[in-house]
Amino acid sequence: MLLALPLAAVGLIVTATNPAHQTLPAPTSHATEPRSLPLVGSWSLNVDRIPVEERPQRVTIVFSISPEQKWTTIVEMTGADGITKRAKSTAALDGVPAPVTGDMDFIDTVSLRRPAPNTLVMTLAKNGSPVSTRVYTVSKDQRSMTETIVWGGKTVPNSATTYFDRID
Repeated sequence: MLLALPLAAVGLIVTATNPAHQTLPAPTSHATEPRSLPLVGSWSLNVDRIPVEERPQRVTIVFSISPEQKWTTIVEMTGADGITKRAKSTAALDGVPAPVTGDMDFIDTVSLRRPAPNTLVMTLAKNGSPVSTRVYTVSKDQRSMTETIVWGGKTVPNSATTYFDRID
């Protein structure tokens, strides 16, 4: 489960839209404002909802979008031991894998889709094998976000839900 928390944070990395053949809207000066794109902004894991024995000190995720419609995800996790790890990715919302950099060595690629304005689907992998798929959903008031995690593997997958609060 200790691996689950960092992966939950990375799931944030690591930040997706409709199929590639669909036309994306033209970038606007408001493209990076949280109110126009609910996912964009800074989020903090509500660690009080994590069991004490698995609880990190802090996890933050920052989602941003470029004028080219590429999503950058930055995740920073400080574990119970006080050690901070970071991961960063920049990916299009077309489902094509993109590299993850940083020192979270349990992942190396991410792919993204965004089926709705308030929802991001992120798949994380290591050495070509799936680690987890995460679905981030922002609330209507855009102040909170849930992360539903489905762990990869060869058996029936386990799932978990974590909760984030907007911090920007």
